[in-house]
Amino acid sequence: MISKIKRIPGLYKVVCLMGAGMFLSPALHAQLSAERLKNDSIAAKYKNENAVYTNYTQRLVIGQEEGSLVAHSYVTMEKLLISDLSPTINNRDDFSYSDFNALTDYAGFVKIPTATDYKKIRSFNFGEGGAGDDVFYDDFREVQVHYTGLEKNALTETKYSIEHTDIYLLPPFFLQEDIPIASVTYEVTAPKYVNINFVLKNTDNITIKQTKEENNNNIIYRFTATGIPAIKNYKHVPSVLLYSAPHIIPYIASYRLTGAKKDSVILRDPMAMYKHVYQYVRNLNMKTDTFLNNTVSALTKNDKTPREKAAHIYDWVQKNIHYIAFEKGLEGFIPRPADTVFKRKYGDCKDMSSIIMTMCRKAGLDAHFVWIGTSKKPYTFEETPLPLVCNHMICALKLDGEWIFMDGTDASLPFGKNRDDIQGKQAMIAIDDANYKIVTIPVESADKNVTTDSTFIRITEDNKIAGTVKLAYKGYQAWDMKLAMMYQKGEEREKAIKAHTQRGSNKYFLARYNYVPGSDENRDVSIDADFRVDDYVQKVGKECIVNMNLKRDFEDNRINDPERKVPYFYDYKQRTNEVVVLSIPEGYKVTYLPKDAQGEADGLWNYKISYKADKNTITLMKEYQLNTLSVNEKQFAEHNKVVDHLKKLYKESVVLTAKK
Repeated sequence: MISKIKRIPGLYKVVCLMGAGMFLSPALHAQLSAERLKNDSIAAKYKNENAVYTNYTQRLVIGQEEGSLVAHSYVTMEKLLISDLSPTINNRDDFSYSDFNALTDYAGFVKIPTATDYKKIRSFNFGEGGAGDDVFYDDFREVQVHYTGLEKNALTETKYSIEHTDIYLLPPFFLQEDIPIASVTYEVTAPKYVNINFVLKNTDNITIKQTKEENNNNIIYRFTATGIPAIKNYKHVPSVLLYSAPHIIPYIASYRLTGAKKDSVILRDPMAMYKHVYQYVRNLNMKTDTFLNNTVSALTKNDKTPREKAAHIYDWVQKNIHYIAFEKGLEGFIPRPADTVFKRKYGDCKDMSSIIMTMCRKAGLDAHFVWIGTSKKPYTFEETPLPLVCNHMICALKLDGEWIFMDGTDASLPFGKNRDDIQGKQAMIAIDDANYKIVTIPVESADKNVTTDSTFIRITEDNKIAGTVKLAYKGYQAWDMKLAMMYQKGEEREKAIKAHTQRGSNKYFLARYNYVPGSDENRDVSIDADFRVDDYVQKVGKECIVNMNLKRDFEDNRINDPERKVPYFYDYKQRTNEVVVLSIPEGYKVTYLPKDAQGEADGLWNYKISYKADKNTITLMKEYQLNTLSVNEKQFAEHNKVVDHLKKLYKESVVLTAKK
């Protein structure tokens, strides 16, 4: 399942497909074939592109073998090379497979244009495979298909077939790729006795033609579209693919085989999904090891309340069980027994949940497994009652009538707090064989995530500024910092501290720092540092000009893409209190202070800026408050308007003038 710690990508399968050589030119005025005419027309339409998929088709076929449903997909990707660069930069196709989506056949072809048609050559030289880096469901592998011997106006044709070994895990079909698609088709063929549903996501901006026809004892569902643009790589979105790319999610709700008296329910609703995933935890941890039991007793022997017991267990797991994600096949669904995790001292998110839940129950606490999707999954259990909604597992504890969630994958989280990427997400809590509860994870308010930034500066004789900075982090800022520092030492740690304390300009120099990780239940973090910034002060005659806006929050948050349809996301709500105090050099007086200002972006976020001067100092005070996790398309204009005004304010400087 998903960790906030970045994993190292696995090796990818490389498939080398050898193209054709040189061909003799036929007569000059020969008539072009229908295929050449069609592709020449497509090339003209996409003349500003390097390449285009002329045809992208996937056929999902559902059938029956030995009384069980089976499913296979057959994919064809035909790519036309349009520009002079395309034989070099578009000579590859990608596709994936896994234990649950087994690769059964593949082939590659190159079509080199002749005077009237194409010469088609099949390729046979394929390489070895390697594990991918998606570790939630299974051993995902990606295939990279490389073609050689290409030229402008040539075509590549990649075909492959997949056996879907678990009908509960039919994959979505994405109608968008990294280059445009002239024509895309998704076709699903299923027997009449199969009740299959489809969920369409991110399809508001394209036209999809849907048809349904009967053919003998089958029903064919067909989705077609034309003129699909290349996918855009948006920033500030949890998953570009899932939030922006149009895709179709198929799932089998139920079926009734010939002679059966009732339907076989697959994924008809959240209850059906729950029964499916609950089977993987139903009989887990029925017995536990003596050492584990003794550890629980020792940890909680002096505790007087259930909360104290739970907090001590959670803290022990965070400190003693290391998060390592590793999964293959059903390991993506089945937690390992608590005894195994206890002995190994490591595990993935399911294993962490297993040991936390078991230890809590041994202490007499009401703890449960929880399936949840992080912010990367834009789905709900009601809309898509499928295992793909979830990519994470945590533990829920009923405490004083409220649900408390414990996530063992983040060693920096205080007890009772949630990772920022599950805020606002639905959690499916396993109660027993027949009962579950869906609870929405609360979103932390801005006043729970506070950065206090205090800077004290003086002007040196050589137009530098020098001073100290004190940072105090509370909430997610603190926990993210603490988690990062667990894995950073020496130069890496100094580099991270510099990034957090940097201000003024790229001539910032960190002279000294002190990092203090919080050890109390809130786990706040503080940093103090000495620094200087070279060439920062401007002197013109008797005037000394200083821009006290050493940090400029929201300056880079302008949404510049006018065609963006995807919300702009933030990790968490937050508040920043910033103070900059400038010592007035001896012999100078203040002759200009910028005006105070404030602004608000449609209730999404706001700011206040004020300046104050006395005999010896000038103080700049800034307050920012972010009150949302996302900005939607209708709010972009107001958001940008306030950002632009704030950027103008950041250009304001104070002016000091020599008295003589």
